[in-house]
Amino acid sequence: MSVDAPAPALRRWLLSLGLVLAAHALVIVALLAWPARTPLPPPAAPPQALMLELAPAPRAPPAAPSELPPGPTQRARQASARAAPPARPTPPPAPVAQAPAQPQTQPAPTPAQHEDATSDQAAAQASAPPSIAAPAADAYAAAQSLAGATAQAHVTWQAQLLGHLQRYKRYPRTAQRRRQEGVVQVGFAVDRRGHASEVHVVQGSGRDTLDAEALATVQRADPLPPPPADLPGDPVRVVVPVEFFLP
Repeated sequence: MSVDAPAPALRRWLLSLGLVLAAHALVIVALLAWPARTPLPPPAAPPQALMLELAPAPRAPPAAPSELPPGPTQRARQASARAAPPARPTPPPAPVAQAPAQPQTQPAPTPAQHEDATSDQAAAQASAPPSIAAPAADAYAAAQSLAGATAQAHVTWQAQLLGHLQRYKRYPRTAQRRRQEGVVQVGFAVDRRGHASEVHVVQGSGRDTLDAEALATVQRADPLPPPPADLPGDPVRVVVPVEFFLP
């Protein structure tokens, strides 16, 4: 009994020692394996850069060097550069008496040469352009002056017509309170006595109040300035703008 008694105690002690060692071994293994299991945080991505593509500025093509012929000054310089050194001065030759020159007599023109000169003058006169007649030039100038006067009369009548309508235009109170503005294109016909007819809106302002007042302005301003006598048409049809703007 004395020999078998310590066997269970020894086994328990060895079992306890093994458990303790196994626990320590598990802790050590866990500590060693922990850095490997923990994933490292990924590196932060760099901020995206803003790319702007600019078109290159157009460049003018290089001008081709123009080869100009050498001028008189350049040719003189080139000639002086290639010129040989000056030779030694030689004594001037002795003067030699010369016989006086006899005046040369020109032969009298022959009849054939006289006829050729006469025919050349006749051909030159025939090929010369005919001169413009003075009455035609005066008529052209008068027509131009009349056209300018007619255009000026039309411009003057249009200014008178707009000024006449402006004096009879009224701003509707409802549109003033609502701060409504706009331009109304009004068309109508004007007879030779200045009476307006067929008054209608060609292009409205988008405001019924302003459109109605534009029509009433033309009817209220009748009779209108009569059109010029040289303006074609009876009646004369016009389109005028009637503006409504607050100060």
